[in-house]
Amino acid sequence: MVWRESWAWSDKEEKLYAKLLEGYHPVLHLFSGKSTLGDVRVDKESFPQVTHRLKIKPSLEFRLPFKDLEFDATIFDPPWVNQYFIWASHEVPRVTRRRIVAITGMWWWEPAKPHLNSWRLSKIYVVKRVSPVCKLVFVWDRISKVIG
Repeated sequence: MVWRESWAWSDKEEKLYAKLLEGYHPVLHLFSGKSTLGDVRVDKESFPQVTHRLKIKPSLEFRLPFKDLEFDATIFDPPWVNQYFIWASHEVPRVTRRRIVAITGMWWWEPAKPHLNSWRLSKIYVVKRVSPVCKLVFVWDRISKVIG
C-alpha cells in the first residue's frame, strides 16, 4: 500500500470524478484541497492548486462569492461535518446551472428546498476501499434548462 496524504483521492476516484464532469465548463470545485479538477478551486486552506480561499462568514451571509448559476457544474467533497452539508445544500444549487457531484461519507445529500424541485438525482456511486468508510457520490442534474 502506498501512503497518500489523508485528503487526496485515489487515481481511480479522480478519474471517475473527471468523467462525471466531462463536457461541463466552467466547473467549481468546492473544498478542492490538492485536486486539480475544476476551473475554479476553492478551499479554506491555501493549497498550491486553490484559486480562491473560502470565507464562510456571517457578515457575508454565509454565501459563496459567486453569482447565481455562474458554474456549469460543481463538485464538492466537504469536511464530514454536518454544518457544511446543510450550507452546501443551499449554496451549491444556487451557483450551479447543470450538474452537481456531491461526495460524502455514508450520508445522504440533496439540494435544500426550494432548490430540490429543480434537480433530479441521476446516479449514485459507492466508492469502496477508502479509509475509514465507503463514500457515496451523488450526481444531481438540473431538470429544466437555464436560459443565459
